Amino acid sequence: MGLASFMASGRLRRRPHRLYRWLRRLDPVHESPIGIWVLSRHEDVSAALRHAGIGNDQTTVDVGAIKLFGPSGALGKRRGTLRAGGAFEQAVRQMMLFRDPPDHTRLRALVSRAFTPRRVEALEPRVRSILDELLEGPTRRGRIELMSELAYPLPARVICELLGVHNEDEALVIAQAPALAGGVDPLPMRSADAVTAADGAIKVLSDLLGELIEERRRAPGDDLLSALVQAEASGDALTHEELVATVALLLIAGHETTANLIGNGIHALLGQPEAFEQLRTEPGIERSAVEELLRHSGPVQMVGRVTLEEVSVAGASIPAGRIVVPLIPAANRDPAVFDHPDRLELRRSPNPHLAFGAGAHFCIGAPLARLEGRVVIPALCRRYPSLRLLERPVWRSSFTIRGLEALHLALR
Repeated sequence: MGLASFMASGRLRRRPHRLYRWLRRLDPVHESPIGIWVLSRHEDVSAALRHAGIGNDQTTVDVGAIKLFGPSGALGKRRGTLRAGGAFEQAVRQMMLFRDPPDHTRLRALVSRAFTPRRVEALEPRVRSILDELLEGPTRRGRIELMSELAYPLPARVICELLGVHNEDEALVIAQAPALAGGVDPLPMRSADAVTAADGAIKVLSDLLGELIEERRRAPGDDLLSALVQAEASGDALTHEELVATVALLLIAGHETTANLIGNGIHALLGQPEAFEQLRTEPGIERSAVEELLRHSGPVQMVGRVTLEEVSVAGASIPAGRIVVPLIPAANRDPAVFDHPDRLELRRSPNPHLAFGAGAHFCIGAPLARLEGRVVIPALCRRYPSLRLLERPVWRSSFTIRGLEALHLALR
């Protein structure tokens, strides 16, 4: 039992917490048969995410140590190299998510300058307006398919508006997000189909963004893309390729993950009626409730890291060039840190969850995800006190993201 089982079984990935408990208890620093190291305890995951000797640049992977080269073909055969790959692989290498200092520091500083907490907080009225609009039809019908009718459209529209994407282009941009998200699975887990889909998505996005970038150069607006273009123009060395890759990353982080926070959060609340009722009736609980839902049912299952040097984790020595996979939800239900970890406690404090990562790569979109979560999830519980499942939920068979394909709900 271990990572190989997780990769082979879609059913196990949909219900992974039994495996996570097993790993935490019996093999918390797990060297898998395919040569990847898996961490499952909160202490070790937190330390790895902050460790200066563990980075994100996947071109430093010693592929000779990995015993899985198919079916994706994403890994090259020569020791210490990665196959050049297609359009998405090239974009990945420009994303700050997969860069180490000093490049990561430079890119993050540029995005942080444009993606400010003030700009995000100013979006709350717009988030509420979009929520009201999207719920009009389902309210009349008395039912909703949550993922396609609300969880995906709302954060997608918000991030597109924040970036300054034209209304007529929103659907095209939104359609690329699932393929982009599938492309960021840890290297050995990327299937050939996922890589092909991600290549196609990044090409579509590059063409569209090329036109938008030229527009913003000629006539900047009050949007995130304009701010990034102006940063490029001011001599901060943001290349066109980095600009496209950064926007692609923001679409993934600002759309795909938030959609699954909403879906997973509602599903978790329906499974624990006491928590649902507490969120529905107790004022002032929104912020702590969203933090607890992130801990309990956050969408990000794992992140891929690479040892830049030999490192020691809980007494285990991991050589340089190895892929390390911290299991975020395993850490977030570690009983050594969280009492009753499988139970939703909406006022849990302290709540040192790792749903947004930690260290230099802490999720830059966390303020936006928190805002959307605290607006949407309590609103659904309060508007529809009889909210309930109509059909068995359909889970995605994916690696990095744990989320629902469909969640059919009755509203009354």
